[in-house]
Amino acid sequence: MTINHKIWNFPTLKIESQLFHVPGSYFDGGLTSGGARIMSPEPGGRSVLEVGLAYQINEWNSPFSSWLMSKINGAIFKVQLTKTPQLASFIGESNYKLKNSTSGVLWDNDQLWDNDQLWDNDGASLAAVGTALEGAVAVSVSTGAFGEILKYGHVIGIGNYSYMIDDISYVGTRADIIVSPPLRTNVADGESVWLKPYFLGAIANGGEIRNSYDAGNIGGIKLNRIVFNEVII
Repeated sequence: MTINHKIWNFPTLKIESQLFHVPGSYFDGGLTSGGARIMSPEPGGRSVLEVGLAYQINEWNSPFSSWLMSKINGAIFKVQLTKTPQLASFIGESNYKLKNSTSGVLWDNDQLWDNDQLWDNDGASLAAVGTALEGAVAVSVSTGAFGEILKYGHVIGIGNYSYMIDDISYVGTRADIIVSPPLRTNVADGESVWLKPYFLGAIANGGEIRNSYDAGNIGGIKLNRIVFNEVII
């Protein structure tokens, strides 16, 4: 029997802080593809994304905060990571800068793009070199003319999954990378390796994210930190 998962896109909200990490070999409340909540002994550990939302002022028009409060019972979210030092950025006239290649608008321009509004991933990727199998920890990427832009500590994405670069070495324009957690899917030659990746996760601390929600806030609210545990489909 095929299980069709409902995956919710995480709403475009202003982010104050964000951290991707792989804390250990398992966590309480792992989600299997069948939806069971169990202790998850995933080899290599499952990843965690912690998101701190900024003060939201548009609740009257788009009550996303209250909607999020209702999605705490295993709902799967697709979250696109926002700009932090964990993502590769390129500063200087001779270097590549993340941008939307259709409009040519730079990502880091202190305008709407800088808040992730109207953003898409077009132009923010490199290409895999050779193939890698699900469960492997090694993958190679072509950096082309961009040079040694990836370092360990950076987070990259393949498909809907995010990976920490644990180690990296360069041979010409090829970067040979060790990732954590292990690859969740097979990687094809030439497949996009996102520099602004996606994360599939379920809210693990639903009881903690609720906050005061009343008329006295005049439509403004600040949720507590949201912790997403990785979901593997």
